[in-house]
Amino acid sequence: MIKKKDRIAFIALLFLFILMIYFVVSQYNFNHGSGEITSRTVLVKEIPVVETYLDDGKQRPMIIVQHGFKNKKEATDELAKKLAGKGFFVIAPDAYAHGQRGESPASLVEIIVNTSKEYDSLIEAYSKDRRTDITKLGITGFSMGGCITFYYAVYGEHHPEAIAPVISTPDFEQLIGSRLSRSIYSSAQGVVIAEDENTITAIDQYIIKNSPFKDYKNLKDVAILMQNGELDDYVTSDGVYRLEHVLSDINPKVQLLMIPETKHQVTGEMTDNIVAFMEQNVY
Repeated sequence: MIKKKDRIAFIALLFLFILMIYFVVSQYNFNHGSGEITSRTVLVKEIPVVETYLDDGKQRPMIIVQHGFKNKKEATDELAKKLAGKGFFVIAPDAYAHGQRGESPASLVEIIVNTSKEYDSLIEAYSKDRRTDITKLGITGFSMGGCITFYYAVYGEHHPEAIAPVISTPDFEQLIGSRLSRSIYSSAQGVVIAEDENTITAIDQYIIKNSPFKDYKNLKDVAILMQNGELDDYVTSDGVYRLEHVLSDINPKVQLLMIPETKHQVTGEMTDNIVAFMEQNVY
């Protein structure tokens, strides 16, 4: 037979257990909202896009997450879910000639420019969507996606509040002479490296014409977080150092983080930094 004092101790422990469960659940709901994270692939203006968001009926700020060269929209799923969990409506499009798209092969910087120019119509397509507010816009991207981020922030019609390019550069001219700059790619045909001198000259001239670094003053009102690996010799940090140097005089919201012992890769530390940065700047 259970003694009275044992019953009281049991009830007290049960109460504490229920209280602990309630606390954990309430914290989860506080951090993640009352809905579930939805992720779905749709066509927007004929562009394949993954939408990731909390499906709770609330209107949320928009974040565009752009994948890197020779990759596809699904490569950004982990970051997209982190951002959605913090209350953002996230769209991840396939870049020009990438993923499910069928365009003819194009050089790296042609892909960057063509993808960036599509952002205006892509963002505008969500202007009447009750799930998101396009006036609260952030953009982030990996490698080539970071170059697209820089380019659109400088030249796009919809001015982002914040951008967070990763392992990237705003100075496309630093790529001239590299195999990367001479890479011609489509998802259907793969990559080839231009060898013909006339083709290489045309590519270099296109890079010089379209490098956004020369118009860096267009970024004076944008919160910027740049992250590069200290050991990255694929896309070196020359361009981000130069941008930080010239832009910091007119923009107090520019930051450069060099990640120690990191090559050309996106780490969990980098994506966590992006989420925290967007929380601070796109609300």
